[in-house]
Amino acid sequence: MNGEILVDFDDLLQAERELSWLLERIRADEQEARSLYSRLDDWNGQSANVTRGLVEEFFTGLAGRVDSIGQQKAELIRYVQVMKETDNMR
Repeated sequence: MNGEILVDFDDLLQAERELSWLLERIRADEQEARSLYSRLDDWNGQSANVTRGLVEEFFTGLAGRVDSIGQQKAELIRYVQVMKETDNMR
C-alpha cells in the first residue's frame, strides 16, 4: 500500500442506510419518551421540578446528538456524491 485509504462504495452506502435507520429509531424512541414524560404533568413538588429539569436536559442533549448524526450523514452523502462524480470522470 502507498498510504491510500481504500473505501468500498457499498460500505459507504451501507453506512448511510445505517445512519438513516439510527436516526429513525432515535426519533421514534424520543417520541415515546416524550409521550411518557407528558404523563407526569400533574406531578408536583420539588422532586417533580428536579426530575423535569433532568428530563429536559436529556431531551436537549438528545437533540444535539441527533443534529450531530444528521450532519455526519449529510457529510457522508456529500462524500458519496463526490466519489460518484470522480468515478464518472474516469
